[in-house]
Order: sequence, then C-alpha cells, then structure tokens
Amino acid sequence: MLVERPCPKGTRGTATYLCLITTGTWNERGPDLSNCTSHWVNQLASKIRNGDNAASLANDLAKYTKEPVFAGDISSTIRLMEQLVDILDAQLQDLKPSEKDSVGRSYNKLQKREKTCRVYLKAIVDTVDNLLRYDALESWRDMNSSEQAHAATMLLDTLEEGAFVLADNLADPTRVTMPTNNIVLEVAVLNTEGQVQELRFPQGNNEDNLIQLSANTVKQNSRNGLTKLVFIKYKSLGQFLSTENATIKLGSDLDGRNSTRVAVNSDVIAASINKESSRVYLTDPVYFTLKHIDPHNYFNANCSFWNYSERTMMGYWSTQGCRLIETNLTHTTCACSHLTNFAILMAHREIVYTDSRHGQFLDVITRMGIVISLVCLAICIFTFCFFRGLQSDRNTIHKNLCINLFIAESLFLISIDKTSNVIACAILAGFLHYFFLVAFAWMCLEGVQLYLMLVEVFESEYSRKKYYYVVGYLFPAIVVGVSAAIDYKSYGTEKACWLRVDNNFIWSFIGPVAFIILLNLVFLVITLCKMVKHSNTLKPDSSRLENINNYRVCDGYYNTDLPGYEDNKPFIKSWVLGAFALMCLLGVTWSFGLFLINEETVVMTYLFTVFNAFQGVFIFIFHCALQKKVRKEYSKCFRHTYCCGGLPTESPHSVVKASTARTSARYSSGTQSRIRRMWNDTVRKQSESSFISGDINSTSTLNQGMTGNYLLTNPLLRPHGTNNPYNTLLAETVVCNTPTAPVFNPPANYRETSMGVKLNFAYQMTFTEPCQGFKCHGYSTAKW
Repeated sequence: MLVERPCPKGTRGTATYLCLITTGTWNERGPDLSNCTSHWVNQLASKIRNGDNAASLANDLAKYTKEPVFAGDISSTIRLMEQLVDILDAQLQDLKPSEKDSVGRSYNKLQKREKTCRVYLKAIVDTVDNLLRYDALESWRDMNSSEQAHAATMLLDTLEEGAFVLADNLADPTRVTMPTNNIVLEVAVLNTEGQVQELRFPQGNNEDNLIQLSANTVKQNSRNGLTKLVFIKYKSLGQFLSTENATIKLGSDLDGRNSTRVAVNSDVIAASINKESSRVYLTDPVYFTLKHIDPHNYFNANCSFWNYSERTMMGYWSTQGCRLIETNLTHTTCACSHLTNFAILMAHREIVYTDSRHGQFLDVITRMGIVISLVCLAICIFTFCFFRGLQSDRNTIHKNLCINLFIAESLFLISIDKTSNVIACAILAGFLHYFFLVAFAWMCLEGVQLYLMLVEVFESEYSRKKYYYVVGYLFPAIVVGVSAAIDYKSYGTEKACWLRVDNNFIWSFIGPVAFIILLNLVFLVITLCKMVKHSNTLKPDSSRLENINNYRVCDGYYNTDLPGYEDNKPFIKSWVLGAFALMCLLGVTWSFGLFLINEETVVMTYLFTVFNAFQGVFIFIFHCALQKKVRKEYSKCFRHTYCCGGLPTESPHSVVKASTARTSARYSSGTQSRIRRMWNDTVRKQSESSFISGDINSTSTLNQGMTGNYLLTNPLLRPHGTNNPYNTLLAETVVCNTPTAPVFNPPANYRETSMGVKLNFAYQMTFTEPCQGFKCHGYSTAKW
C-alpha cells in the first residue's frame, strides 16, 4: 500500500511511502523522494526558459549542487543540463563569424566561442562531480532502479555531447583535461597529417584505470586532418546502471550454498570519437584496464559496455564485441572492437545460510562472547580500583586498559549495526575509533612499564601516572581529531557504524594500531633479552642470600642488578608473558573483527566470537588470577570482607601485623627519601638498645643505587644468623627461628667513600636470647 506525504522541509513535491501489508511495516528502503525538489530547481528552470547565458546558468547549477541534494534534485539537474546544451548551441550561433566580419572580428568571435565552451564545460563537470560525491549517493538510492538507470544514462549522454561542443570550438589541436574527485574528462583534438602516436587516457603511468587507442585507429577516423576524441571516467556511477538484463556469463564455479548477483565492480570509462554515435566500430581493438572496486567475494570478470537507446535513454550491459585479455584479484584488462561506455561486470558471492537457525545462533554466540569479555573486564576494573594494596603505576595501566576496553566493547555490542541514523552512526563510529585506540595505547604503556621495571635500580622518585594519562588519552584523541578533520564523512557505513574501507580511511585505525603493536613488541623483546642476560651473568653467592630471598623494592618492582632477582624472576616472567599474550590477543582479535565487519563470512564470525570472548578472560587470568599479590588481596577480602577499606577484628597478632603493614606502606612511598628514613630509623632504634653503640656521620644524601648494594656487601652489616634487623629492612616478612648466639667481632672501624658518601660505623652487638614470637631480646621487628 502506497501512502503519500509532503516532502521534507525545504523541498517541494510529495514523498511516497510503501507499507508492507504482509509484515505491517514500512519498506526498509525508506520513502521514494524522487519527486522532491529544492526551490532552486524551479528558479533555474525559469531562467533557462528566459534564455539566460548558458555558461552563467551552468555555474549556478554547480553552486547549488554543492549543497545537500534530494533524489528529485538529481533527476531535475540532469534534465536542466540537457536543456543547457541546446541553449549553448543556439548562443554559439550568434558568435559564428560571418563573411562580412573582418579578420580581427572573426578571430575574436572564435576566441569567445572557445572561452564560453570551456567555462560551460568546467561548470558541468563540477556539477556532475557534486552529484557523484559520497553524501549525494544516498539521494540516488532514494530513486527506484529504473529511475536510477534513466538518470545515469542521460548523464552519460549529456556530458559527452557537451564535451564535443568544446571539441568543435577549440581553435587549435590540443588536449584539455578537467579532473575532479569523482570524474575525469578529457577533450582531445589531434592533427593526423603528421606522425601519430598511440593515445592513452588518462595521461600518466601510475593510473589504475586507463584506455588505449592505437595510432592507426586515430588516423583512420580523421576528418580534414583532425580527429576529435572525448574520454570520461566516472566514479560510483556504475552502481546505478541496472544489471537486470545484462548479457554476461556467470561461469560454472558457483557454489550451491551461495546466491549470486551481477554487479558493476569498476569505474565506468567512456571513449567516443568524432561524435558519430554512441558506438563507433574500430579496425584495431581498443584496450582498457580497470581496477576492481571490491577485490573480495567477486568472480567471473566480464568485459562489458552500456548499450542504450538515445530515444528512450534506457539500456543494458552487453559483452558483444568485447573479450577478456587478463584478470587478477585487483584488475581486469579487456579488448573491444568499438568505443562506448565500458565497465567490468562481475558476479558477487553472497553468503546464504542453509539453516535459518544458523544465522541466529551465530548472532547469539557473538553477543554472548562479548558479554563474557565484559564480565571479566568488570571484575578486573573492580580489582584494580578498590583494592588499596594494588595501587601502583603498573596497576594504573591495567585499570585504564580494562576501563577503555569495557567502554569500547559495550559500544560495539550496542551500536555496531545501528546504521539507520546516519549522524548517530557516524558519532558512534568516532567513539569506537577513539576508545579502541586508547585501549591499544595503554597496552603499549604496559610494555614501557615492564621495561622500566627491569632497567631501574629503584622505583622512580616521582610517579609517571600523569605522563601515562597524557600518552594514553591525548595521542588517540589527536589521531581521531585529525582523521575527522580530513574526512568526517568516512565515519559510518551502510553496513556498520565503523570506518569506511573503500577509500582507505580504515588506515586511520590500522596505521596507529600497527605502530603501537610494533613499538610494544620492541619493548617486550628488549625486556626478555635483558632477563636472559641477567639469568646468564648473575651468579649470586648463596651463602649471602640465605636471609634475603624474595627481595623486593617497593610494590612489586624488582631490581635485576641486586641479589634476590633470581628468586623473583618467575614473577617478572609471568608479567612479560602476560603482556605478550595480551598484545597478541588484542591484535589478532581486532584483525578478525575488521574482517567480520567488512566480509560477513561464517569463519570470521566464529573466530571473532571466540577471540573476543577470551580477550577479557585472558586479561583477568594474567593480571589477576596469576598474580600472587592480587590473590592475597582476594583472600583478605573473602576472609575479613574489608577489601575496600574496612578493618578486621583486632587481636594481639593482628595488631603486630597491622603495625608491620603500616610501616611497610610508609617505606613504599615511591620517593627517593624512603631509604634515608629506613636507615635513620634503624640507627635510632639501635641507639636505644644497650647492645648497640656506634656513630654515623653522613656528609651527603645517600645515593639510591650505592646504598642498596652497600647494605648487602658490607661485612659488618651482614650477620651470619637468620634473625637480624636487616631482614626486616630488606625483606617483606621475617621468619624467626631459634638461633644460636652469634657474637660479632669486637668494635671495628669501617670507612668507605663513594660519590660524596662517607660512612663511619663502630658497633658491637650480641644476641643472647632466642626469638620470642616477633621479638628478639626486646627488639621488635614490627617497629621496622
């Protein structure tokens, strides 16, 4: 049932809506707006009837069509172009030299004729370019297929006729080229009395679409020593030239499980000579090579031409007189015995599911896979945000990675197929572009942080979080901003709210992602090489490491240059391998996702589903489940339910542990002064004990690296028992056993000067009582 309604605001006419009675819904193609025209159409039509200057009217037409156009505007514009050609011919008659005119006056008239034709044709070329721009193609689709074919055929014929008007009025043999984004036109007037060479259009050696005429063909079609030719290349016009009655061969390699349709898979390239007719037969064939618009899911290339009637302006694709020379995945070369409008027709393979439930099942598992990933990411976000003991630069990276992946995947799940609203779809595509780039940027920072953990002796004096936030969020914003500024219309496609592929705009995503993955790979390889180097060269003295196993430097940052690295190397390995797995998983997953969006195949759907489901799971496994410190936090949370800041019930043992934890947190501030505070507290506690006497004089601030090595190598500071204050200073926990009573040597003096550091130690210490709980002879390690 058809329903008529007024056209959109700013236009005239009526729009037709089709209601599908069987389903009770409106036709998904939307209303027929072919009768909707803008107000300027009537204004120009009135000026044409008044006989205004054709070149001036053509310029007005080019100006008006720069604005958004409706379906009625397109068909009306082409009819106005046809009328302008007739007006131009009539106006040029007034500039035709007569016998009474002087030589000078005749020359001026000829010059004015040529200038008028150039201005007119340039305006018409700009008008056609406007009608074939990307946003105008939607208006073409508002027409039904027969109206599309009729308008496109009139466009081909009218533009060719206008080009020959210029060819007839060029004063001297020459080649005039008018290139634009969506159309390239060339008018050639060649002198055939001398040496004639092969003719090639477009000129240049790097063209993907070209046509070649032999020198013999040019000479044979000469008139009065001149040959006039017109070449035109149209972008996107072929899709509106109907393939319903095309006489092509589909071949025998069709799969019974798939349906096929014939489609124009190249630009349309036209060649005409001397304005003889729509088809000129040649002795030598014309050769042309055309690039495939879509190299995938197309097969059986057919060299075709648009065979139309000049009376009805309707036609069909035919292969008569054309043969295939060569074809591959991206290009096809043909030879034809006549000149006209050429294109490559190919059979398009479309997937049709033999079982309707199969498609539904794929959709369900795709969405379930993303939901699983979102659940795991939500757990990770909660872990990294609310467990106080995990707060560090590295967990900041994990937290932001998970948050942005969660946002991106949520948007992907909700809006990837919401293409009905063009503006909303473009905005959603922009957000997806940004958040996925942010996720990859934080993944890159993961590799940077792992590298810094291994090359630094101690944690940096200042936190790098602010720099990480700048890189993680500003860099993707710059990429998206520049991409939108260059071509904002490439956000959102007919199939998905994503980036366009046909114009290579997708590289605004693929390029940065490839760079990030490559950079991250370099950092991770350097990290692994450094680990291998240390494992081969670092051979610590086991007698000196009895009491300093599990050596840590503040919040999980291990020092590979100090003893204890070998014992903790498995933890660093798990982080590095986790980062490698995450990088591979993200890269591979969204590679499949890219193919899924642009090539709807069953294999890609399954692969994307599986990898996308494992994405959040892998992050949870490597950054939560396999991390000892995270498992400890989970254990605390489940035992005492105070993971978010609550306190457990106090007991004497827990008070001691809480004191130890507070002291440990104090020495984990991440600043350069923590070693100084630890050492000063050590000296102060020793001076309070009757078993310790000494003098400490320091002339300069302790150097970070020197201090750590000094504490481990000074023989006076290395007791031979298992219980001593330096276990508390250097280790995370102290294991107290009942020791023998070691006695230090008599007071000794030790002096060492390094980088302005001067230390004098003299003390005597004797342990005579065994450890009682966490205290050794009145000396509480909990106070450390």
